[in-house]
Amino acid sequence: MWRVIYQQYGLKRCGVVRNEAEFVRAYGSAGSGDRNFNSPSDLCVAGDNHIIVADSINHRVVVMARSDGSHTYQFGSLGRAHGQFSQPQGVCVNAAGLIIVADTNNNRVQMFASDGTFVRAFGSHGSAHGNFFSPRAV
Repeated sequence: MWRVIYQQYGLKRCGVVRNEAEFVRAYGSAGSGDRNFNSPSDLCVAGDNHIIVADSINHRVVVMARSDGSHTYQFGSLGRAHGQFSQPQGVCVNAAGLIIVADTNNNRVQMFASDGTFVRAFGSHGSAHGNFFSPRAV
């Protein structure tokens, strides 16, 4: 059996389908509350069975339980300080369990512990090595 977890940017939700594209469940709806999204632009599944979503227009990362989509926690807000975002559009988890976020309009990549604690950021606007111009994926 196969299963696909997806995000729908325009419809502001995430969902799951399996096997012959059988709909399983949807996660969230439009808005800015705990179970809402405003333009989810990317997601990944962490090794601890959480779904991590880059919620672009809400300037945050949302972490949900893979089993039922329940809201576990979220982090981030609009800004330029460490742990803040400006339309994050890419998210992944590395082998060490760090959450890596493409902070698109801040032209950088940020890294967080699995609990959302800021670890480090790198990059700035530009075209030289080590610089970014609106990174959208990691």
